[in-house]
Amino acid sequence: MKAFFYMGHNRNNKSGVSWKMWKIERRGREVTVWWGPAVIVRRRPAPAYILQTKTWRFRNEDRAKEAEQERIREKLNKGYQRMVRRRTHRFVGLRGKLSGWD
Repeated sequence: MKAFFYMGHNRNNKSGVSWKMWKIERRGREVTVWWGPAVIVRRRPAPAYILQTKTWRFRNEDRAKEAEQERIREKLNKGYQRMVRRRTHRFVGLRGKLSGWD
């Protein structure tokens, strides 16, 4: 699943800023997107509520892949940024050992 977020100006909010989240996933011939408002939790965007969803089915996997890439391009052009995955092994040193336990 690929996740994207957007921070933009919103005069209706007290903070003046609006956070949005958008995710996309392709499984075979199906492409599913989720979207909705986001909040910041531990310095990362997270869904504020249950995200809305929509799924499309295509005739073949190639068309599904094209549609996925097209939707990603649209979001990037609108100013969305890709969320990077966190590293899961924070305490692993350069040699693959636990740092501090050498």
